[in-house]
Amino acid sequence: MKSKLLFLFAISLLLISCNFNQIYRDRESDKADGEKIPQKFYWEVRYGGNQDDIYKLFGEKFFSVTTKEKLTELLNITSQIGPVQEYNLTKWQTLVVKGSNSKSEYVFTYDVKRGTEKTQETFTLEKDKNGTIKIVGYRVNQDLLNK
Repeated sequence: MKSKLLFLFAISLLLISCNFNQIYRDRESDKADGEKIPQKFYWEVRYGGNQDDIYKLFGEKFFSVTTKEKLTELLNITSQIGPVQEYNLTKWQTLVVKGSNSKSEYVFTYDVKRGTEKTQETFTLEKDKNGTIKIVGYRVNQDLLNK
């Protein structure tokens, strides 16, 4: 009898310590959810007049390593390259984990035509604790050798 109780106790401890997760990679529905944020970013850069609307797209994690002043400086530098005329998604990845260790991560890379120049811009996004997808990384690359 004691061995049965000990066995049941051991099994219940194992079950309690297990993590149950469902992992989804590169689903079209996750792509569609995440892609709304870079699209909103480019709309704000092209047509919006309020810098705070751009800031709202970025998460706390981004601002823990980059100040709003540095972001404004980056946006000013990219606008000097030229205004955004078009942007095309070239690569994307999503990872959504549902369960005891839930998280949602998205990476989108765009080829952007800015005036006569082109840049490659990569957004890293995550879903925050409120369930809102925010930009946590933004990188701009420009090929200076092909001018």
